[in-house]
Amino acid sequence: MVLRKLMGLFVCTLILGVASFAMAGVPDLGNSEATMPNNGGVFPLSLFNLPNGGGSAFTEAQASDGSVVDATIEVVIRDGNNDVIAGFPGEDLWLASDDGGMVPCIGGTSADGDTDADGITRWVNPLNAGGSSLAVCHILVSGDALTSPGSDMALHFNSADINADGTVSLADVGNFSSMFYGGYDFAADFFADGSLSLADVGRLALGIGGSCP
Repeated sequence: MVLRKLMGLFVCTLILGVASFAMAGVPDLGNSEATMPNNGGVFPLSLFNLPNGGGSAFTEAQASDGSVVDATIEVVIRDGNNDVIAGFPGEDLWLASDDGGMVPCIGGTSADGDTDADGITRWVNPLNAGGSSLAVCHILVSGDALTSPGSDMALHFNSADINADGTVSLADVGNFSSMFYGGYDFAADFFADGSLSLADVGRLALGIGGSCP
């Protein structure tokens, strides 16, 4: 009887050890987390993108009153044991709007780099993307969204590439013109200040010809 108990304890310990080993180094969607540590609690925010990466950096996001707010996203990648994962590839971390309205170029919304020794990486540099979205923004880890509380961001996107075909062209100028004279549309409000103005025209003009890399 004592031998059976000892064997049972050994097997349980072995199983737990194997499970712990299996979780080590593998990102856990519930333990990993994302924040906007510098935005002062201001939401929602909007980011102007261009396919060629010539849009706004995350430090230049727009609040609804037109003011500039730092929307830098910081993510900490942890495994199932809640240990941080250093050196996790930035190319396997990317952003996506819930409705698919923000359309990235290939690799266009990846993190700025691999995770550091503390398991941290960030989004600061401009994205390569077109389209627009007023939906929440997800942080994806190898294609799956983080599930930890607060990891979905109230971050909206638009672009001079209105039709999201990867290039800012005359077709986008036509779309912008229809929106400009037809009433308000967030897709053309590149300063996200609630109105369409010459400032938005200027951003459209600067984007003409820009394409995905």
